Amino acid sequence: MNEPSLKKPTKGHAIFQLLRFLFGFASMLLICGFIAFILHISRAVPQSPMPKADGIVVLTGKGGGRLATGAMLLEQGLGERLLISGVNPAISAKKIRSLLELTPEQFNCCVDLDYEAEDTVGNGAQTANWAGALGYETIILVTSDYHMPRAKVEILSAAQNITIFPYPVKSNTLPGQPWWGGTDKWKRLFKEYGKLLVSYARDPGKHPSNQPPSALANPNDIKVKPHE
Repeated sequence: MNEPSLKKPTKGHAIFQLLRFLFGFASMLLICGFIAFILHISRAVPQSPMPKADGIVVLTGKGGGRLATGAMLLEQGLGERLLISGVNPAISAKKIRSLLELTPEQFNCCVDLDYEAEDTVGNGAQTANWAGALGYETIILVTSDYHMPRAKVEILSAAQNITIFPYPVKSNTLPGQPWWGGTDKWKRLFKEYGKLLVSYARDPGKHPSNQPPSALANPNDIKVKPHE
């Protein structure tokens, strides 16, 4: 019969056991957080009816339907102006107007193009500058469903007094993809979840756009290019 060991555990062994517990606990929290993230975006739908806001913001990126949705909301009168943030500098204003399917009058009067933002942090900074300069307190935010949580975090970090009405756009399954979305989809979701955690952990005070209201109220701070 095996007798229990009477040897006293070493300090190193106790530390190893503590680290193993902490690693397991942290891993469980990350997995549970990812599951909650998936459930949240799978259930995310726009409010019905969508409240009227001061302005509408569309973030460019992967996932179709964003520009058309922003144009639809503008035509419905749910916002005074439309900001498209993160436009590729190689794409002309004329091309953007054709994608939006707006009349020249609608486009010239009410659409602003942001060519400065290169990522979601930049989207937040430019949205804060745009909304602050125009005195907007509420915006309808249009982006992909999986991108919406991080986009809201970055915008609220840059413009803490703004109210966001989210309009998540569902990501369409491409032809040939399996019902569960395929490997690429889940890689994208894991990557987005990791970026979301980084956004939560980042100090909002370090954001370059976290300026006092008086600075944001200057129209010269809106870094959008005029229409061609």
